[in-house]
Amino acid sequence: MSTKPPPPPRRPNKGEPPSIDETKSNLEKPEPGETANLNFKVPAEFKRDFKIAAATYGCTQVELLQRIFKFWTENQG
Repeated sequence: MSTKPPPPPRRPNKGEPPSIDETKSNLEKPEPGETANLNFKVPAEFKRDFKIAAATYGCTQVELLQRIFKFWTENQG
Protein backbone atom coordinates (compact mmCIF):
# COMPACT_ATOMS: atom_id res chain seq x y z
CA MET A 1 0.00 0.00 0.00
CA SER A 2 1.46 3.33 -1.12
CA THR A 3 0.80 6.65 0.46
CA LYS A 4 0.23 9.87 -1.39
CA PRO A 5 2.66 12.67 -0.76
CA PRO A 6 1.14 15.66 1.02
CA PRO A 7 -0.10 18.51 -1.16
CA PRO A 8 2.20 21.50 -1.56
CA PRO A 9 1.76 24.21 1.06
CA ARG A 10 -0.69 26.99 0.25
CA ARG A 11 0.51 30.49 -0.45
CA PRO A 12 -0.18 32.69 2.56
CA ASN A 13 -1.50 35.69 0.57
CA LYS A 14 -2.25 37.03 -2.89
CA GLY A 15 0.90 39.08 -3.11
CA GLU A 16 1.59 42.77 -3.00
CA PRO A 17 -0.93 45.24 -4.43
CA PRO A 18 0.01 47.00 -7.69
CA SER A 19 1.96 50.23 -7.44
CA ILE A 20 0.32 53.62 -7.97
CA ASP A 21 2.04 53.95 -11.36
CA GLU A 22 0.47 50.69 -12.56
CA THR A 23 -3.06 51.73 -11.56
CA LYS A 24 -3.12 55.32 -12.89
CA SER A 25 -3.87 54.34 -16.48
CA ASN A 26 -6.58 51.74 -15.87
CA LEU A 27 -9.43 54.27 -15.57
CA GLU A 28 -9.13 55.93 -18.97
CA LYS A 29 -12.45 56.66 -20.62
CA PRO A 30 -13.07 55.76 -24.27
CA GLU A 31 -12.89 58.52 -26.85
CA PRO A 32 -16.24 60.11 -27.81
CA GLY A 33 -17.72 58.24 -30.75
CA GLU A 34 -15.63 55.12 -30.12
CA THR A 35 -17.66 51.96 -30.59
CA ALA A 36 -17.96 49.10 -28.12
CA ASN A 37 -19.61 45.69 -28.28
CA LEU A 38 -23.03 45.21 -26.73
CA ASN A 39 -23.70 41.50 -26.47
CA PHE A 40 -26.95 39.93 -25.27
CA LYS A 41 -29.33 37.16 -26.29
CA VAL A 42 -32.85 37.66 -27.63
CA PRO A 43 -35.44 35.17 -28.88
CA ALA A 44 -34.96 34.17 -32.52
CA GLU A 45 -38.39 35.51 -33.51
CA PHE A 46 -37.56 38.93 -31.98
CA LYS A 47 -34.26 39.01 -33.86
CA ARG A 48 -36.04 38.31 -37.15
CA ASP A 49 -38.70 40.95 -36.49
CA PHE A 50 -36.08 43.52 -35.44
CA LYS A 51 -34.04 42.87 -38.57
CA ILE A 52 -37.15 43.26 -40.76
CA ALA A 53 -38.07 46.52 -38.97
CA ALA A 54 -34.58 47.93 -39.58
CA ALA A 55 -34.76 47.01 -43.26
CA THR A 56 -38.26 48.50 -43.54
CA TYR A 57 -37.04 51.85 -42.17
CA GLY A 58 -33.88 51.74 -44.27
CA CYS A 59 -31.43 51.78 -41.40
CA THR A 60 -29.03 49.40 -39.74
CA GLN A 61 -30.00 47.44 -36.66
CA VAL A 62 -27.59 49.56 -34.61
CA GLU A 63 -29.22 52.78 -35.84
CA LEU A 64 -32.68 51.40 -35.06
CA LEU A 65 -31.62 50.40 -31.55
CA GLN A 66 -30.15 53.87 -30.98
CA ARG A 67 -33.35 55.55 -32.23
CA ILE A 68 -35.51 53.35 -30.01
CA PHE A 69 -33.32 54.00 -26.97
CA LYS A 70 -33.31 57.76 -27.59
CA PHE A 71 -37.11 57.76 -27.91
CA TRP A 72 -37.47 55.68 -24.75
CA THR A 73 -35.18 57.92 -22.67
CA GLU A 74 -36.97 61.08 -23.85
CA ASN A 75 -40.37 59.66 -22.92
CA GLN A 76 -39.53 58.16 -19.53
CA GLY A 77 -39.94 61.49 -17.75
